[in-house]
Amino acid sequence: CYIEVDEDENDTVDRSDENDSKNDDPDHCWTQWSNLPDHILERIFSHLTIKERYYASLTCYGWYRAFYLPHVWSNFLVEDATLGRMRYNYYSGWQPVLDHARLQSCLLSVGHLIRGLDFRPQVSFNNMFQFMSLISWAMEQNARTSGCPREWVGCGSRIRSLNYLFPCNMALSEDPESIKLFGTGGQLLAALKRLMLCLTNLHSLSLVDLILERYEANHLLDEVLESCCLVLRRLCLVNVTNLHCPIMHIGLFLNLQVLVVSPQNIDDDVLMLLADSKVKHLTLLQNRYTPPALAISPCSAKAWLTVRRDNPKLRVHLRVESTTNAVILLQPEAPVASMIYQTPKTMITSDQLVAAVDAYKYTLSVYGHEQLPAASEITGDGEFQERPDSLLLLLVRSCPGLNALMIRECISTATILLIAKSAQNLRHLYVNRAQVRLGCDWPRSPDWTDEFYGWLQSTSESLEATEQEVSRILDHPYWHLLSEEQFQMATLTRHI
Repeated sequence: CYIEVDEDENDTVDRSDENDSKNDDPDHCWTQWSNLPDHILERIFSHLTIKERYYASLTCYGWYRAFYLPHVWSNFLVEDATLGRMRYNYYSGWQPVLDHARLQSCLLSVGHLIRGLDFRPQVSFNNMFQFMSLISWAMEQNARTSGCPREWVGCGSRIRSLNYLFPCNMALSEDPESIKLFGTGGQLLAALKRLMLCLTNLHSLSLVDLILERYEANHLLDEVLESCCLVLRRLCLVNVTNLHCPIMHIGLFLNLQVLVVSPQNIDDDVLMLLADSKVKHLTLLQNRYTPPALAISPCSAKAWLTVRRDNPKLRVHLRVESTTNAVILLQPEAPVASMIYQTPKTMITSDQLVAAVDAYKYTLSVYGHEQLPAASEITGDGEFQERPDSLLLLLVRSCPGLNALMIRECISTATILLIAKSAQNLRHLYVNRAQVRLGCDWPRSPDWTDEFYGWLQSTSESLEATEQEVSRILDHPYWHLLSEEQFQMATLTRHI
């Protein structure tokens, strides 16, 4: 077998001498990496690529056996170079080409262990088409009443999740904000639908950025509805089309519980179907390729009131993920439980926040801006009137059910104390330490006593004192302001 090793020659000599000295030392204690428990090896191997798993399996018998543990192959990531070899193209240079012999050998060995397929093509769409065609053929052989080849028995039978992310942006410019959208279709879409028809035990399906034509989108889920009408639990359809096109199929899955869809792919008729369904969480997701909020019409208030009456357990989550200054499309009378921005250029404005408070003050429980702001949006030591301190305090006072709040804008320590003091049910507060300013620049309110105002002024002069008081108020002994690295890794999704 051939193992790729890129090391300096001098480093190799030094390491060999070091290893020889360790071998000669009778008191040297060798670590027992080969004797790790199976459940730990499974977790380690699951984070490796196929090539890395193969190399690791060559080290010892214990790791060779770990190569075939079930959890290792719980999710099979398919990219351009997965199980491929390089072939020279006169126009594009060296390109990865799917190696059918390696793919067949892989499916014969671990195909019965795969529980999830994750397709993430970049440029080699033909590799995806051939991979889908082969694994679909293997599952079709298993579905035959008789005559299935013995070596293919069980291949793909445990697959419970399918994720497909299409690279719809074909812009050649190096500008990260340039967009030139092209959707999937043709033979690749036909292969995807064939694969979805074969997955009869699918519990989770995610199709992102397909950008189809209306006539293609109307029949996208025909095969899924036929094979998984009763078993599908989670469905994610993001940007199935770039224009308004309701997908009626999403209301026909009888046991669907979690639905993620773009706002241009639902309307009042779809909501009427969801009102009589078992869906508990509906996320309206806008990403970089979703049309602007002003170009999309929200569902009517009458339809949302019907949903609230017939499906009282349904919770709506509004989320936007973009690199531009994108805003969330508000849905009137919807039972919105969370509003999450993952946009580095979108800052808190009075129009957006006041409109959200007026619409969802009785249902909102999670609000925040994830990720750090763009360098051009950092306000620094802005004046009190220019900062969102008063808007955030209005939010926590008006929304009694608010449970989690994430703040990345520049605010003062006094504002943090007032938020913790005013919020009735706030338990999770995330604040970016780099944007916190010491001191109390709030004008005194007539409702504040001398004792309270003195406490606010004295405590806000120190970050440590502020952290201690917020910890006491929130009943969270380990609460602290987050560094930029910690804030970047924090997420509000776990509170939904």
